[in-house]
Amino acid sequence: MNKKYAIALISGLALVAIAVAVLLMSSTQKSTYYGYMENSTTAEKVVSEKDNKVTENVKIKNTEDFKPKKGDFVKLISNDDGKTYYKKDIVDHDDIPHGLMMKIHEMDMDMDM
Repeated sequence: MNKKYAIALISGLALVAIAVAVLLMSSTQKSTYYGYMENSTTAEKVVSEKDNKVTENVKIKNTEDFKPKKGDFVKLISNDDGKTYYKKDIVDHDDIPHGLMMKIHEMDMDMDM
């Protein structure tokens, strides 16, 4: 009886592991971007968290939940490398990683000593 139970348990765990692996492989890659709003529909600069690439004058559509004003910092999530954003949030200055904030403010990180 114990052998049957052990085989059933191992088989069940193997199926769960396979299902999780398939889900991880089929999930889409998300990219996170941070930006500074020039006005309510245009981000002056948007910086990719993945590769620190800066894009200027990015048009962002407003929704009922997302209505930024001039000077707001925004966090944008994209599935298609920044062409469209499916999740948009207004964030505080302190919520943006330091290195990306320096890119937004065009600060050089010259560490010559």
